[in-house]
Amino acid sequence: MGHKTLGTVSNSCSTGSVTGNEYVGGLVGYLAGFDGLGTVSNSCSTGSVTGNEYVGGLVGWNHGTVSNSYSSSNVTGHRYVGGLAGKVGWSEHTWPGYVSDCYSVGEVDGDEDVGGLVGWLDRGKVSDSFWNIETSARDRSDGGTGKTTEEMQDIATFTDTATEGLDEAWDIVAVAPGETDPDYTWNVVDGRAYPFLTWHSVV
Repeated sequence: MGHKTLGTVSNSCSTGSVTGNEYVGGLVGYLAGFDGLGTVSNSCSTGSVTGNEYVGGLVGWNHGTVSNSYSSSNVTGHRYVGGLAGKVGWSEHTWPGYVSDCYSVGEVDGDEDVGGLVGWLDRGKVSDSFWNIETSARDRSDGGTGKTTEEMQDIATFTDTATEGLDEAWDIVAVAPGETDPDYTWNVVDGRAYPFLTWHSVV
C-alpha cells in the first residue's frame, strides 16, 4: 500500500517488491494516527522496498500504532530509512507514533537517518522491539534494541524481561517444527528460526 492509511490494517502480509519516491513501505506507505486513527497489527512484509525518503520495510512513515508485526524486507533509500519504519511520529503536529512487539531482519541501506529498525524517531515511543544487527548491517536504530541472529531466534529475547530491551513479555510460545499454537499471537521454533505470526505460519 503506497498511500495514506487512516484505518486498521491487521492480519496482512505483503510479499511483493515496492518502489517509489517518498512514503514507501512494504505494507503501508504513510500510516496516519491523528484522532486515534491508523493502526497496523499482526502484519508483515517480506519483499524488497526501495525509495528516496521515508522508506521502511513495513511502513514508510508511522504516526499511528504498529504492533505485533515484523519485516524481513531489504530496504534501500536516501533519508529516513528503517528496517521496519523510516520515520515514527510527527513533532510539528504533536502526533506521536508507536511501535511495540515488532522486529525486523532485512538489510538496510541509506545515507541519512538510517536505522536497523527505525530511521528517525521524531515523536512517540518504540517498546519491546528488536532488529538483527548482523543481517541488517546496521548497529544503530532510533528506537528498539539490536540483537544477533542467535538472540533473535531465542525465545528468551521475547519472554525474559531481564533481557535488554524487553519490558513486557510478548504473547509468544515455543512450538515444534511444523506446528502452530493459535492460542498465542506469536510462535517460535526456539533456536532454529525467527518468531512467526500464528495466523501466517511459515515454518
